[in-house]
Amino acid sequence: MATIPEALAVAIQHHQAGRLQAAEQIYREILALWPDHADAIHLLGVIAHQVGKHEVAVEYIRRAIELQGDAPAFHNNLGETCRALGRTSEAVACYRRALQLNPDYAEAYNNLGIALKDQELVDEAVACYRRAMELKPDYAEAYNNLGIALNDQGKFDEAVGNYHRALELRPGYAEAHNNLGNAWKGRGNLDRAIACCRRALELKPDYAEARNNLGNVLKGQGKLDEAVACYRLTLGVKPDFAEAYYNLSNALQEQGKLDEAVACWRRALELKPDYPEALNNLGTVLKDQGKLDEGIACWRRALELKPDFAEALNNLGAALEQQGKLDETVVCCRRALKLKPDYADAHGNLGSALEELGDLAGAEDSFRAALRYNPRFAMAHYQLAVLLRGKLSPEDLAAHRRLLEEGELTDAERLLLHFGLAQVLDARGEFAHAAWHLEQGNALQKSEWRKRGREYDPKEYESLVTRVIGFCTPDLFGRLRGFGSQSELPVFVVGLPRSGTTLVEQILASHNQVFGAGEIRLVRDTITAISGQATDFAEGPGPLDRQTVDRLASRHVERLRALDPAALRIVDKMPENYLYLGPLACLFPRARLIHCRRNLRDVAVSCWMTHFEEIRWANDQQHMASRFDQYRRVMDHWRKVLPVPLLDVDYEETVADLEGVARKLVAWCGLEWEPACLEFQRAKRPVRTASTVQVRQPVFTTSVARWKHYEQALAWLFARLED
Repeated sequence: MATIPEALAVAIQHHQAGRLQAAEQIYREILALWPDHADAIHLLGVIAHQVGKHEVAVEYIRRAIELQGDAPAFHNNLGETCRALGRTSEAVACYRRALQLNPDYAEAYNNLGIALKDQELVDEAVACYRRAMELKPDYAEAYNNLGIALNDQGKFDEAVGNYHRALELRPGYAEAHNNLGNAWKGRGNLDRAIACCRRALELKPDYAEARNNLGNVLKGQGKLDEAVACYRLTLGVKPDFAEAYYNLSNALQEQGKLDEAVACWRRALELKPDYPEALNNLGTVLKDQGKLDEGIACWRRALELKPDFAEALNNLGAALEQQGKLDETVVCCRRALKLKPDYADAHGNLGSALEELGDLAGAEDSFRAALRYNPRFAMAHYQLAVLLRGKLSPEDLAAHRRLLEEGELTDAERLLLHFGLAQVLDARGEFAHAAWHLEQGNALQKSEWRKRGREYDPKEYESLVTRVIGFCTPDLFGRLRGFGSQSELPVFVVGLPRSGTTLVEQILASHNQVFGAGEIRLVRDTITAISGQATDFAEGPGPLDRQTVDRLASRHVERLRALDPAALRIVDKMPENYLYLGPLACLFPRARLIHCRRNLRDVAVSCWMTHFEEIRWANDQQHMASRFDQYRRVMDHWRKVLPVPLLDVDYEETVADLEGVARKLVAWCGLEWEPACLEFQRAKRPVRTASTVQVRQPVFTTSVARWKHYEQALAWLFARLED
């Protein structure tokens, strides 16, 4: 029988050749004869680490260290096992102990560098790699790892040099080829990057990381189909590769396949729950799908995991702005900018919130800051144009036009520039040119809705109106008479978008006993509670007995009251709540209902000129005609059956006789007249509407019969409305 040293030598030969089972058997035979053989115990731990049993590996190697604590290799390998378990701080301590025992241990310096880089201590990691190379000049892995750290620091030229040196030492080093591809990608040389990734895959066909990186480069070239195919092949080789799911999601999002993208992000998060980047991007798509609350939950979770995540702060701020939480938006944007002062998008979102808060000078400063850091930022050009309109300087206008003439723009960027330029040209009286840009912008916006899977379906809305009319009958109102809240707190201002709802709210909110809540989604939440989905409340809703109606109404009033505990009236001016007037009359029989009317041709022009975040029917003349038909249809129904009074307010009359209409509105709400209601433009309250700038000014008459400027461009729609 061989001696123990001879048996150990044979086992090590098996181990080095990759015959792990044979090596393990001999190690165990040695331990049967010599239970405290530190080398055999240590090497069993190494095998356990190699096959992914890291906890077992830690137990073996710690036992070996108890027996022989002065072996540098034991401490180094314990560090590798701890790092595999994500216990980076413990790993660092192990490597440092190995280096105390052997200051010339090149491998321990290399591994310490990897762990320090994992802790984002990149400068210290670089120093470790350099020391490893001093001790071992032919150390290809150290050159490769140094290249990775330098690439992360943006030192692409130095990174490339180190990858080339690693490949000189080891030409078949697939990982170095892959990393060299990453460096070329960082320098913008995508053809070289692709060549490197393909070479890595020739050397190592099942190299999932290289195929994933190849997908990233192809995506950077705009070859989305090829990129998606790469990511799918990657996942075929490595099904638990969270980063590949993340990258696949991003590509699917660009293809407009949002449901598939969401599914992939969710899978990435199943595999890696603490993945803030995936949470951030998932939140963005959920917001695009109209699932704002879910998106906000994603960003909040991302920030729990990564509090200094500027992009998530910015996205959360933009979402909170949509909810009307403008002060929180400002806080989020300012935090993002403290972390990343040159973050143009955050400057733009901050400017948008300041504009709604009435700080127009601050808004302009923010938009200009965004453009200083990114002169090609289409959203900031659009925001500045809409803010200043006819006052936009010749230099700003020229920059806007130059950017629009460039070819390297996405459709989403191009449509913003068209809408912004149209606003400026309209204010300058150049209506024909404005109309041309509006045609381009609306066509692109319609295409964007289609890409997101959210294209407007007129038949679907017609069907909804039919169900509402069929459900809200005199019999229903008779059965529910006497139900609901008797509170006079709610005031609902409804009508088509751009019909004067903001003007009415501003008049009322200037009264010291009225709070203007803006366009809140509270009605949709309450209606949703009836049947589970606001758009289907009339399709077999839940049981509308007294207990249900009273409970929903009471909860709604409580949520309104939380907005302003002292107000006698709270105005909810979500325009398209006109669809829910029947249910609102049942829930709040003593609420004030105000319906804003305006010449439909002026409504059409104003909607056509506006870049809406959510309204999907304003980009197509046929869609507008259909929507207006259904609006008139349901309003005709309410006039016949509504069991409570409804005040109609005409925009044209308001402009012609502001005081007379204002007095009528205040009296309708059961309040004493206050002259401040005529000075609404001086109010310092937030305004969330497409007419933010206009409502900061006195009432003007140029918005009446504005349609005449666009009679030719919208001729079909106007004829249809007359019919």
